[in-house]
Amino acid sequence: MVASKDLAKSADIWDDKWIDTACGGCYNGCAVRVRRINGVAVAIEGNPDTSLGGRGGICGKGAASLMTLYDPNRLNVPLRRTNPEKGIGIDPKWQPISWEEALDEITKRLKKIRKDNPEKLWQNTSTAHTYGGWGLVARDWLGCFGSHQRLSSGGSLHCGNGAHHSAGLVHASWSATIDWRYNNYSLKWGSSKGTGSGHAMTVNARLRAEAMARGAKEICFDPMCNFAAGNSTEWIPILPGTDSAVALAMINIIINELNIYDAQFLKKKTNLSFLTDPNGRFLREETGGEPLVWDVKDQRAKKRNDPNIFIDDYALEGSYEVQGLKSQPAFVLFKEHLKKHTPEWASEISTVPASTIRRIAREFAENAQIGSTINIEGKNFPYRPVGSIYFRGSQGHTNGTHQCWVLDLLNVIVGAEDVPGGCVGWPCIRLGHPATGHANMIPHEGQDGIIIPANFIGGHDPWPIKMPSDTCSGGRCDDFWTMTTTSGVPHMRDREEIWKKLNMTAEPEMLLVWGGNLAVSVANWDDQVDLFKKIPFIVVTDIYSNETAEALADILLPDQCALERFDWQTNLNSYFFNHPPTYEEWAYHPQLPVVEEPISERRNCIDVMAELADRVGFRDKWNEHFNRVFQITDSQYQLKPNESLTWVEMGDRVLRWCFGTDKGVDYFKEHGYIKWPKKIEEIYWRWHWDSLNNVRIPAYREHLINIGERVKAIGEKVKLDLAFEQYTPFPSYFPPQSYLEMNKEYDLLVFSYRDVLHTNNFTSQNPWLDEVSQACPYTYTITMNAGTAEQKGLKDGDIICLETPYGRKEKGLLKVMEGQHPKTVAIAGQAGLWAKGRPIALGKGSNFDLLLESDLKHYDHLTLCIETAVAAKVYRAGEVS
Repeated sequence: MVASKDLAKSADIWDDKWIDTACGGCYNGCAVRVRRINGVAVAIEGNPDTSLGGRGGICGKGAASLMTLYDPNRLNVPLRRTNPEKGIGIDPKWQPISWEEALDEITKRLKKIRKDNPEKLWQNTSTAHTYGGWGLVARDWLGCFGSHQRLSSGGSLHCGNGAHHSAGLVHASWSATIDWRYNNYSLKWGSSKGTGSGHAMTVNARLRAEAMARGAKEICFDPMCNFAAGNSTEWIPILPGTDSAVALAMINIIINELNIYDAQFLKKKTNLSFLTDPNGRFLREETGGEPLVWDVKDQRAKKRNDPNIFIDDYALEGSYEVQGLKSQPAFVLFKEHLKKHTPEWASEISTVPASTIRRIAREFAENAQIGSTINIEGKNFPYRPVGSIYFRGSQGHTNGTHQCWVLDLLNVIVGAEDVPGGCVGWPCIRLGHPATGHANMIPHEGQDGIIIPANFIGGHDPWPIKMPSDTCSGGRCDDFWTMTTTSGVPHMRDREEIWKKLNMTAEPEMLLVWGGNLAVSVANWDDQVDLFKKIPFIVVTDIYSNETAEALADILLPDQCALERFDWQTNLNSYFFNHPPTYEEWAYHPQLPVVEEPISERRNCIDVMAELADRVGFRDKWNEHFNRVFQITDSQYQLKPNESLTWVEMGDRVLRWCFGTDKGVDYFKEHGYIKWPKKIEEIYWRWHWDSLNNVRIPAYREHLINIGERVKAIGEKVKLDLAFEQYTPFPSYFPPQSYLEMNKEYDLLVFSYRDVLHTNNFTSQNPWLDEVSQACPYTYTITMNAGTAEQKGLKDGDIICLETPYGRKEKGLLKVMEGQHPKTVAIAGQAGLWAKGRPIALGKGSNFDLLLESDLKHYDHLTLCIETAVAAKVYRAGEVS
């Protein structure tokens, strides 16, 4: 804690301090300073001394979090539901109970489940609740208990299975973005990185603003010209879910018409040089199973990582006889596959003019500057100042996995992956603190050269991918859908039919919700509440009595908010939530409490987890987990098997191991944070990291052939109706389910988008943000193209009704605008909430999720992305549709 320079002399002021901490207004955890006077937090500002955030800037959500700290509607004591009836609008009839009563009841049930079958315990978390490291703790606590049945609603934004899987396979990271410092030309597809919310929000906003100020161009493919497209160089309207059609046409133009591609990158850094047999599988060496490539100099096949092949000697073209079979490099198949994807074909699907597709393809290829290099810190790197990035908007469809795969291939073909100016994962590598070498993160090379992340939030690494099983151990069914990060099966209306077909018998007996709001964060509320009412016992831990608590919870526990709690794990593991994706220093900022005494009976939920680990009897596994994750080998710092340490005491050990003996909890309470230089190869590692020299990007996903055959065999046997055609090694366009459901009556596509004013539905209760939202023309309205509205006899300010082919309906206030695709309707974030425990959020705006279907038909069948666009018709409320 740092004393204020303008310490008041008045005897009435005995406490005036600025406290360095990390923000909790969203999951980014930006570096902030909080001023406390006489024990009361009175101001929040950004920290200009660190790269974690806006270098002194702070967004509205962060500044408004003071209102969350002192909201009189906050939970203060544990509550028990006394009304056995559950459902939307049902009064739970809460009765206060002691912490001892609550924990005794929870412990009794947990012990029974752990003895019977741990997979019968489900858990839901949300990154929106607070800083990113918090969700990791809950995930790992569940694993130590013995269950893998983790649900996550992505904070009501349908977190990106397709996007995370793709970033993991390519970058060994949870997400990817633009290297803003050196980029000159970027493409955005359904992404608000650098202009709105999302990973490292203020960091990306700051870096992007600097790039645009020096003349960088940004082309935004989006159905709406709002937070992202409205700030870009050029907005290109596109129908939701058709991005991959446009991108495939662009790749076809670049490779087959312009003949522009980074041959050296494709040869050495992708699997497009691997030889394929007539069935499309890789030819492999007879011993060891490594894929083979063709050495044009020695005129023979060699294993892909043979140290004696020079980069120019890998064949990308041609036909060769190997092992008695006709073989070709995968690049030959790839080029041929692209030819059918013409700009005219893509235009008919997406509505983007063919001439525009051709122009953007040429601009992207020419701006890539293939063959150029740049010297940074005395080291030469390939210089590729272009990038193609995507996120929730493009991946949230039944074709989401292929969309992400295709959109990233634009970077691959020009060699713009993890090099200056290109697309970078953040981060793939961290060497650790220079004083100790600890708190490090280094991935390794896996089968077929595909990278394996050192840290991945999902329940399992994206590689290697397990073969699907016809028997599932838990309700997520990720024994069958082995590529999913966060399974949607628990949220599907037809889940019981799926469970029966896949021999899943561990039906849930208990659900722990740590800061989530799954009742209103996935799909239609009635469906979700009906599904989760079937779970016998539900515990919700939150700072408010939210919709999930009121509809479903048996016990409701009061959590601390970010300004009350000490959280040391934070960005020790969740680097992508807040660290700069480009060349700026590393920093570590724990969350520190800015109030001196706990408020009422609120408890840090992680301390609750620690006590439950003691009570249930798996503290030894939890302690060993932290030793393993942080690679603690010194007994002085190791967490001993049955030490019942508090979260702060655990943190003191880990921090001193990571940063030095004198850098424990007391150090950070006094100094706030620590920072150190980033080495250039930590960010631009692709060509400069010896142990990863042979890593290959799976541009051609040969592994999907075997996985698809297994899925089809099981699926046909048990009569699962699946999109088997998506299990192809070729990046492809498949019409999303919403697109297929459009017709003359249901002629519009409704989508939701991330509201820059809010952290999903978590901040809806904040009075300052509500005041701004009421002045904003978007937060509480439904938007539509002005011309489309006029054609349908609608005008600005009308109360309209949206209706889907399934009879789902939602009403709202119409806002017409020119900057929206004429075939779309949009709803911001997630408003329209109904919990009485959040009176400021109550009843304001419209809720998109009410319109969403959640059944197997409406999920991507590779990674289980939910379809987040809806075919609908629109009419004035009160009129007959």
